[in-house]
Parts: sequence; C-alpha cells; structure tokens
Amino acid sequence: MTCHHSLFERLEGHTSARSGGMASVAAHLGKMLSTRAGSVQTAGDYGLPDLNDMRQSLHESLSQSRLSIERFIQAYEPRLTNVRVRALPRDRDPLVLAFSIAAMLVIDGEARAVAFSAHLGGGGQVEVAPDDL
Repeated sequence: MTCHHSLFERLEGHTSARSGGMASVAAHLGKMLSTRAGSVQTAGDYGLPDLNDMRQSLHESLSQSRLSIERFIQAYEPRLTNVRVRALPRDRDPLVLAFSIAAMLVIDGEARAVAFSAHLGGGGQVEVAPDDL
C-alpha cells in the first residue's frame, strides 16, 4: 500500500512520501475533527459531537470525546491503523481540549509509528500537527 494524497495535493505537487504523507494526514485529520456531527447530509455518521459541550463530569466528557475521536479516525482515515487517542493534560489552559493521536501509517510499503497532537481552538476548529517520534 502506498501513501495516498488528495487530488489537490497531487496537482500542487506535494507528493514527498515521508513528510508529505504526515502533512496530508494531519491536514485531513484537522478537517475531519473540525466537522460537527450531522453537518454532512450524505453521511449521517460523519463528524464529531461538539467537544465543548460539557454536560457530564470532566472525566466522562474526556473519555467520551477520546472514544469518539478514535472511532471516527478508524472509520474515515484509511491510511491510519491501530489508532489510539488519549487526552493530554490541561496544565496550561483548563479550557482547551488537547489529544494525542498515535497510529501506524504505511508509507512506501513500510509501516511506521506516527503521532499527532490535536488542539480544539476557540472557534470549534481542531488544529492537528504531526509529532516527532
């Protein structure tokens, strides 16, 4: 299996397998995780519930958010396998949700461990960046 890029990435010439693969996955994860459940009419299960809506205890909300993100990535980002999501400590800002995403990514026929960090911004947008392993 090779690394797949979006049509626009291929047209723009962003096809470096190693760095481009990670950047492409991070960009896709950011778009995916910023999409709210119910906003895509053709795929009713696409999107996440509003992660800022904390009606439960903090522990229950983080646990539920973590599971939702993990399942969503497993369902809609086929380049990643063995996806594991964990909530990051809220040391700096207790109002900011942050998650670590670890998975396996196949690039040029070689599976390698990858990691991303995801931060929920104030406007409901999720920023995802690759982490160095």
